[in-house]
Amino acid sequence: MGKKKSGVCALVCVLVLAGTSLLQAKVGENTKIYTVFANQGCSCPAGGTPEGLITNEEVLRKLQSQCSGIDFIARDTTKRDVTISTVLSELEGSKEGLDGVLILGALGNKEYKLAFTGLPTICVYSLFEWMNIPYKLYATGRENSIKVGGPEYKGGRIITAQLDRRQVCAPSLSKAMFDDLIGKIKLIQVTKKLKESRILVVVPYKYLGQVDYQGDAHKHFPENYNETYTRTLKESLGIELVRIKPEEFYQAVKEVDEEQAKVIAKMWIDEAQEMKDTTESEVTKTAKSYLAFEALRKKYNCNAVSTQMRSLTGRGKIEDMFWPGLGLMEFQKRGIQAICQEYENIMVAHLLGYYLAGRPSMLGDLMIDTFNNVSILTHCGAPLNPYGDDRRIPYIIWSHAQSPVRNTLKPGSGTGAQVNYPVNEPVTIWKVYVFHKKIGLHTGKTADGHSLYKDFDGIMCRTKLVVKVDDAKKIQKHFSPDEYGIHRAGTLGNLREKIKDLATLIGFEVVEEDK
Repeated sequence: MGKKKSGVCALVCVLVLAGTSLLQAKVGENTKIYTVFANQGCSCPAGGTPEGLITNEEVLRKLQSQCSGIDFIARDTTKRDVTISTVLSELEGSKEGLDGVLILGALGNKEYKLAFTGLPTICVYSLFEWMNIPYKLYATGRENSIKVGGPEYKGGRIITAQLDRRQVCAPSLSKAMFDDLIGKIKLIQVTKKLKESRILVVVPYKYLGQVDYQGDAHKHFPENYNETYTRTLKESLGIELVRIKPEEFYQAVKEVDEEQAKVIAKMWIDEAQEMKDTTESEVTKTAKSYLAFEALRKKYNCNAVSTQMRSLTGRGKIEDMFWPGLGLMEFQKRGIQAICQEYENIMVAHLLGYYLAGRPSMLGDLMIDTFNNVSILTHCGAPLNPYGDDRRIPYIIWSHAQSPVRNTLKPGSGTGAQVNYPVNEPVTIWKVYVFHKKIGLHTGKTADGHSLYKDFDGIMCRTKLVVKVDDAKKIQKHFSPDEYGIHRAGTLGNLREKIKDLATLIGFEVVEEDK
């Protein structure tokens, strides 16, 4: 193997590998993308390279400058002694040490197999080279060839992009092409982050996601459900579940510093617009739960928290009841994804929303109103920083809607937050279905529920995210509690295209519920 320069193989440093694994060339924790230049960026006439052509070296430098945290392991097949076959041999022997593949230039009548390694792959067409890219094969895995025999290509996870290497388009359009490629490369970085994610699960129930597994009362969980789900999540997305017993949470609560909890509770009360029908002591109980979850999260090295805990002690007394929403909202302000009901399929969407757009999401029960043409998420809380930056949206602290002593100021009233979303903001309602290998989604714009319904604040849960959609009836036809549960995630922004591209890279199907 030749020498590496500056931790990343430059194009001028071509490596001819005889079965040597890239596993020996790991560089820190960066995302590693095997990058192949199949040609020089154009189909050149006999007159030679066109004037102004962006070279392979220049493309690589631009990618490196705009993609922090990514190592481009570059191979240029226009260089001497580097062929598609040697590159393919190296790639096949090194897949375990890679996160994705980037192919620039049409493979033409060469090895399509280079795009079908099973790794997340981006194939890039350079404008005004021969159109020798099998887009249909990349998209569907199927092609009806006139020729017979030869290999079959399956298991591809391929998305495509385009570059203006000749610089013949308007500069703004050329830039848009490059920016689009950068965005798609960063999706491979998202898949790397998923593989590094660990979810702390604290729940008193037997089955994972038990409260969301709705449907016919005569149905039951399959044998070894928890083990099968945990294994499937790890194998398909790389995410680990770290499930602990409730007793460990109760012990962590005992060890919380009461004065520290009071300081946090006071902060939440001061940040809120007002506090209704609950007490500072109830807010302090929620703060104690937050500190307990934080201690456990650190102990088990997790970057997400999923819980269904409703008692600080496990004694079964009303006065020990609490709801963790305010504390989990505090996690979200810190970039740690957290949900107050333990639905791993929702948590995966929360992680993806944060990795894709830098935005935390709301967990809620999905309701569909076909006459007002809206879908609604309802819950007792939502992120206060839904834009993912320093902006905060207003909230009111109430007792919790599910408390048996709500509106009484008695111990056990709990806390819930009424978070008031801004109107006319694009939003994505979605969920990841790990067993189905699907992602369901629809998009719309936030709306003011007070203009649609009387006594809106008093209906059901404290927070309501109302989304005006194009056709609620289409969305309703996809609703299936047995298959998909009754909860969804809501993320500000129209993430449809990013989700569709990401789904391809992770081998999932997208169900566009509004199409």
